[in-house]
Amino acid sequence: MLKEKLQKFFKIDRRWIFLLLAVMLFIPIMKPLGLPNKTISRDVQHSFDFMDKVPAGSFVLFSLDYDPSTRPELHPQAIAMIRHAFKKNLRVGVVTYIAGSTGLIAEIFEKVPKEYSKVYGKDYVVFPYMANPVAVMTQMASDMYGIYNKDEAGADARSLPVMQGIKNYKDMALVVEITGTAMLDYWVAYVGDKYHIPVIGGVTGISQPGYGPYLQRGQLKGLLGGMKGAAEYESLVKVPGKGTSGIDSLNLGHLLVLALISISNIILLIIKYL
Repeated sequence: MLKEKLQKFFKIDRRWIFLLLAVMLFIPIMKPLGLPNKTISRDVQHSFDFMDKVPAGSFVLFSLDYDPSTRPELHPQAIAMIRHAFKKNLRVGVVTYIAGSTGLIAEIFEKVPKEYSKVYGKDYVVFPYMANPVAVMTQMASDMYGIYNKDEAGADARSLPVMQGIKNYKDMALVVEITGTAMLDYWVAYVGDKYHIPVIGGVTGISQPGYGPYLQRGQLKGLLGGMKGAAEYESLVKVPGKGTSGIDSLNLGHLLVLALISISNIILLIIKYL
């Protein structure tokens, strides 16, 4: 009798398993659980530490160059690092060379500055999309206002308090490039190496291994890779977000699979010796 009851476990309609999996994945997507993250990768830790040591009031330039196709991995990275910059009272400037990024940038700055009572024009500024990154990066080395004389809304960039004392790369403490393209290579080659400006990168998980040589040579001060990198940075900033949600979902999904495998094997062993 017991043997027959146990065997019913293997006849469960698989749709119930799929439903259980869907529920377990959905819960952390709605609200991050913040499952313990004890392993912070070296490159993410270096990124956090470098940003954390930048003196308050310094200017950090964010280049956000990703579109909706890479949003799940890169948007949480951008939000986590901008939160960190605001938390440290750094001045933030934002540029982009990907047209599809503009809406995502607007989404970030509709919400995140309010969390830290930051004011546009005083604490941060968003510049308009530019199509030729190499030309823009070269011009910014001498006078960034030769390209960015106006902000996104058309205001005179020089007159904004956030830009006071900022003319070129020498006046910036750090460049952060988050991208789903090869734009990080441009920032390293045309800005970091040439003008000795610290660069931190954020890339998709599949692109991460290719930047190992940059990290080994010190051309990058740190690197965030994919959703895992975003979750790790959120853990360090202590503000769970979509990166944490994504990793929580993956962990719960893996735990469910392991639980089902373990239960199946235990039942098989019991049946064998009955």
